Amino acid sequence: MAKILVGYELGAGHGHVHRLMPVVRALEAEGHEVIFFLRNIKENAVLLAREKRTILPVPDLVERIPNAPKPAPMGTYLDIMCHSGFYRRQALHAGMLAWRGLIEQADPDLVICDHSPICILACFQDRPVVQVADGFTLPPASDDQFPLFREGRKHMVDPAHVLQVMQYVQAQNRRPVPQSVTEPFRTAGRLVCTLPELDPYADLREDPVIGPVEGLQKPQPLPERPHFFAYVSLEHKKTKPFLRGLRASKMSGEIFARAMTDDVAKALARPGLTVHREPQAMKDVIARATMMIHHGGNGTSCAALSGGRVQLTLPTHMEARLTGDALTRLGVGRLLMNKDLDKALPAILDEVAANSGMAERATGLAAEIKARGPHRPVDQIVETCRKVLSSAKTA
Repeated sequence: MAKILVGYELGAGHGHVHRLMPVVRALEAEGHEVIFFLRNIKENAVLLAREKRTILPVPDLVERIPNAPKPAPMGTYLDIMCHSGFYRRQALHAGMLAWRGLIEQADPDLVICDHSPICILACFQDRPVVQVADGFTLPPASDDQFPLFREGRKHMVDPAHVLQVMQYVQAQNRRPVPQSVTEPFRTAGRLVCTLPELDPYADLREDPVIGPVEGLQKPQPLPERPHFFAYVSLEHKKTKPFLRGLRASKMSGEIFARAMTDDVAKALARPGLTVHREPQAMKDVIARATMMIHHGGNGTSCAALSGGRVQLTLPTHMEARLTGDALTRLGVGRLLMNKDLDKALPAILDEVAANSGMAERATGLAAEIKARGPHRPVDQIVETCRKVLSSAKTA
């Protein structure tokens, strides 16, 4: 059996853990030894407390690009990399030293990673890598540059500068030198864990799109009366005016907010609005709600799409904005911008609830997604790992 290093280097929230843990358990069930790595241990403390396996913290190299505006108008995945150690030689060199030490200590036969650019560079031409990520964090890499997120965007940082940084650091560490910024990302496996409808690179995609590991939902009949479920985080500045709008609405609904406090829960209290202090099962939420309101995370968006629910998205970063744009183009979603919060929100909720065409499109799309099934993303990931490990043994 093999020793496998699994985890993620970048990203907040619980989405990456939820995506990778089913894969970890499936590999362990086959007898493999798994070591898990992640950056934000504190944020995932409750989830990790239940785990009984080795967990490695990894370097946090998130930094601002010098003189970049805030928020930074990033155009490609390369710009995200530059915010995470690839802009300066010193930062990337430090990251490579840390990663090489971790990899040599773990000595894995295979690395499975999600949104882990320095880890991938550290493994370049040394250890086999299988990437498991959603569409946004696994951009096409067949060309010498990463594609733009969408029309009208442009590179924040010249790719030639980043390539020079990568080549310098690799040469200093006596490691293989890539000939393009994308070359290290052409790994042994590249599995896209989303629905094609939400893949921002759908027109360019050559990698298999296998669906979300978190699982899809069965289409559910719509409740008779409008009822929302909101899944948000109090850590975002947009959330507080949004919550004021929810409280002002007369529509029945439920909310689960990460980092909820007693004071906020008390301020939200009104007839017809339930405030949950614990996460709710997605299948139960979809059965009760006619519309889902959330920040645009891939897992929640896929679940609501497959369950046949209209979605209102409150994006807080580029990936979520692209997801919200995709749902809007499909005719099953609406973006909530700053002007749509607080006093404007009750009328928007009523307008969406009255839009029977939007609800019908959501129901129809859910039926199409179900007809494509069955979706077995974990099985596909494990089978890819088997093939990569077998090829490595015979190489």
